[in-house]
Amino acid sequence: MTLETESLRTQYLGEALVEFLSMKTPRDIVESRPIRGGGSANFVAGHHFIDRLNQAFGFLWSSRIINAHRDGEFIIVQGEVSFTIPKRTRVVENSNGTKETITVEEIEVTKSQFGSAQVKRWAKNDPKGNYEKGDEMDIGNDYKAAGTDMLKKCAVSMGMFSDVYSSKGGDIGASQSQIDAVNMRGETLGWDGTKTNEWVMDQVGKPLEDCAPDEITQVLLPKIIGLINEKKAEEKV
Repeated sequence: MTLETESLRTQYLGEALVEFLSMKTPRDIVESRPIRGGGSANFVAGHHFIDRLNQAFGFLWSSRIINAHRDGEFIIVQGEVSFTIPKRTRVVENSNGTKETITVEEIEVTKSQFGSAQVKRWAKNDPKGNYEKGDEMDIGNDYKAAGTDMLKKCAVSMGMFSDVYSSKGGDIGASQSQIDAVNMRGETLGWDGTKTNEWVMDQVGKPLEDCAPDEITQVLLPKIIGLINEKKAEEKV
């Protein structure tokens, strides 16, 4: 993304929303599943997308199924997700010291995508005779899964969890437990959250919540534990 594109994105969506949409995905919510042809792929469950959409847009979003049909063993869904950015006004100070008021009218953004899901079948007979091997489990759930797949793709196109679904992949944020581990040791040193984050910025040049797992386990934790040990040694003198 170019600086010009990033500037426009921030201008129309707002800096806070842009940062929220593009934040790294916590490792705690990333799961893995096998894929055809071997190997595995990371994914984020649908309910995390719904939670993030609610947090980002304050419930000012909606999804709609345009078309849904069955194609052999797959359910195909075409749909869209709409997001509403409320009207807002902000004051910008120019480099020459002058100020100007910028008003951005309410914006509605709509993303369209296709989603799919394979029809699920029972792997073996039910001992009680309720179903047999090969019977469809619940076609309604299969349609729901295809709809969720569509919703997730629309959200990813807005930048949500893009580090998990990008072609590069693997650039996933630290887990909450790793972040907590740094904060807890900061408290041991008598720091509040702000002080701890300032220290992290000095060490790696980014906020704690943006750190990669290796940056926490291989850089921050060893250093902050070293500071704690130094403090304990000084207290003994």
